[in-house]
Amino acid sequence: MNCKHSLYRFTASALLTLVVYLLSPLALAAQDDTSTWQERATTTIKQQEKSLKGLTAENTKVETLNASLKEISKIKSKAQDCITKTEALLLKTTQDLETLGEKTKKENPEVTKKRLSLTKEHKALDQELATCKLLLLQSQDLTTSINDLQQRVLAQQLSARTPHIARVIYENLRAPAAVWQDAINFVKAQYQLKLLTAQQFWQLIGFMLISAVLGMVAGRFLRPKTEFEVAPSDTISAFTLALRTSLARALPLLLPVAVMAAFLSIALPLTPLPYMTKASYAIVSYISLITLINILLCPVPPAHVYLTQPEDISRRFAWHLKVLLTLGLIGFFLFTGEFRASLSDQVYYLNRGIFCIPLIINLITILWLVRNFSWAIFSRKPRIFLILVLLITLIVELAGYRNLSAFVLGGLLGTYVGFAITLLTYRLFKDLCDGLDEGRLDWEARFRQVIGLKEDGPVPSLIWVRAILFIVLWGGFAILVTYIWRLDDPWLTIITGYITDGFDVGSLAVTPKLLASGILALFILLSLTRYAKKHILPHGLKHTRLDRGAKEAVTSLFGYTGVAIAILVALSITGVKMENIALIAGALSVGIGFGMQNIVNNFISGLILLFERPIRSGDWIITGDTEGYVKSINIRSTQIQTFDQSDVIVPNSELITAKVTNWMLRDAHGRITVSVGVGYDSDVDKVHRILLDIAHNHPMVMNIKSKKVAPPKVLFRNFGDSALSFELRCFIYDIDQRVNVISEMNFAILKAFREEDIEIPFPQRVVTFSNQPEQKQDTE
Repeated sequence: MNCKHSLYRFTASALLTLVVYLLSPLALAAQDDTSTWQERATTTIKQQEKSLKGLTAENTKVETLNASLKEISKIKSKAQDCITKTEALLLKTTQDLETLGEKTKKENPEVTKKRLSLTKEHKALDQELATCKLLLLQSQDLTTSINDLQQRVLAQQLSARTPHIARVIYENLRAPAAVWQDAINFVKAQYQLKLLTAQQFWQLIGFMLISAVLGMVAGRFLRPKTEFEVAPSDTISAFTLALRTSLARALPLLLPVAVMAAFLSIALPLTPLPYMTKASYAIVSYISLITLINILLCPVPPAHVYLTQPEDISRRFAWHLKVLLTLGLIGFFLFTGEFRASLSDQVYYLNRGIFCIPLIINLITILWLVRNFSWAIFSRKPRIFLILVLLITLIVELAGYRNLSAFVLGGLLGTYVGFAITLLTYRLFKDLCDGLDEGRLDWEARFRQVIGLKEDGPVPSLIWVRAILFIVLWGGFAILVTYIWRLDDPWLTIITGYITDGFDVGSLAVTPKLLASGILALFILLSLTRYAKKHILPHGLKHTRLDRGAKEAVTSLFGYTGVAIAILVALSITGVKMENIALIAGALSVGIGFGMQNIVNNFISGLILLFERPIRSGDWIITGDTEGYVKSINIRSTQIQTFDQSDVIVPNSELITAKVTNWMLRDAHGRITVSVGVGYDSDVDKVHRILLDIAHNHPMVMNIKSKKVAPPKVLFRNFGDSALSFELRCFIYDIDQRVNVISEMNFAILKAFREEDIEIPFPQRVVTFSNQPEQKQDTE
């Protein structure tokens, strides 16, 4: 036996040694990787600090600063992760050292060896933590310096001045043929490239013709028949119809241009892209955006305008947006790529001046038309302010500050387009959620039936989807605005730092990243709990021997436990420590003891109702002046629905302390009493037999004899003033049908008594008048 145990110990020791041998290189590699990264990061920061010293706003490019900022941001993020991980390891090492305690004279050598190892590890972690903190501080200082230099470079670029429009016109009048000469030279240069062979050119023509035919066929398939279309009442259906009609018109043109762009991308895989390839991309984007405007604002008949009213204003608004897109396409051809490089500065400035005038006039018209729409968020004063900004931008452009005008105009255009897209997307998703809550369309109604919803009940957890969509869409729009206005590098770095690292509100540290993660985890866990409570748990409880009340109690307790676990997990993810929760609970205990006695009392009473189950959902109870069915037992109160269909909310503590009559506590059986009176001339034996027959023949009456239930019985109660009083007593299977059964028995008794000529007398009273002497009337 000892040999056997020795063999086991030897085998275990060998396996442990092998595991340590195999894992030790990984640990050393991880440590070497950390050391190597710290060395590389330190070198990079020194190089960036050295290169930053010689940079000024005049000799610095924004692209160079952006590249440096991205590299520093990576170091900053990795340093933050290093600090978090190292602090956790350092805390664990400190706890292990505290567990070993102080060193004693006669301690185990293994304990001494472990203490020395932990001390060495603690010292190494201290050094690593200090290095990571130093890297974090250095990266933060570098980020601040780069952001400041970026702002100076941007300010220098925006304040740079070029010749004003009068000087530009004068120079172009001196050489009027320069415009045409530049354009001709550009066309000759593009032709001389000969990027496409003759075979490729004819292949392109053939593909475009085939795609045009396919576009017309697809358009005929998509185009709905007018006589079968009715104007939809909801946004989703109207959008679908507008999409079909607008695509039916656009596909014969859009498809060939898209085929051309795809063919050029494959046939000319060059870097940078040739001008004709970029031009094909621009034309595809232009036609696609024109189609989108048609879908949203002026759909092709039989579709109707559905987003904005009145219709004529919507179509005017759409026309100006199309003019804006056309100007954008012209601007792409004139001011970007190879064509811009082929123009002289004076010709380029003249083109920009001429181009800006119709562009800004069109933008002002669009802003003025917006006032007619209900969804316009700009009131009169903001619109006037934006119009003034556009007019000032035009003046600034003509005065020669072209970088500043391009910055302002591009920012306004990008912001407005981004806002319009965000608003439209939010409205579509909002309408979809509203449709799911109300079941407007057939597929929405079928979806509600599949998940087992009532006719007027909202979709569970859809409010969370609405909130997430709102945060994602408008949060994305806010980030887009920072990119549009070139605030992305400095401001996004600051915002990202606040989101990931957090900020302090007084003595409270708030980390939005952890807070959002906790809210998301709470949403997911609550949704899973609700789904399991409604769909999974009931199916599992079907196979148990628990009664209905026990099943409901298990389901309720499962729901409360799931909610508690979800809250604890969410708090743990957000960084709230359990000891802090304990302190808060201890502080609140005094307030709970004084100010929340009733709430706590009802809460405990609710738990007692769930465990003891004196009443259950669906029971017929009487408490005080309230009589009705138990609709639901909640953690604080119980909802009772009276026979008049009114809901009474009863605190749980009253159901525990007050007298409660439960007609259906153990089972649904119950006794009913039917009273009837017959005339004194009636045959009482026949009455007795008729009443028993009626009871035995009723399907709801229990005719079996047991210890708990007696068979139907007829009692001769008393001799009344006008009738002989009888009572029919019997037990029925479902006391919930008590009123119906009594009514049916009364009908049967009346019918049977009339057939047997048994009288049901009405009360009679004999009145005797005594003779009184007549009084003589006085005569005049």
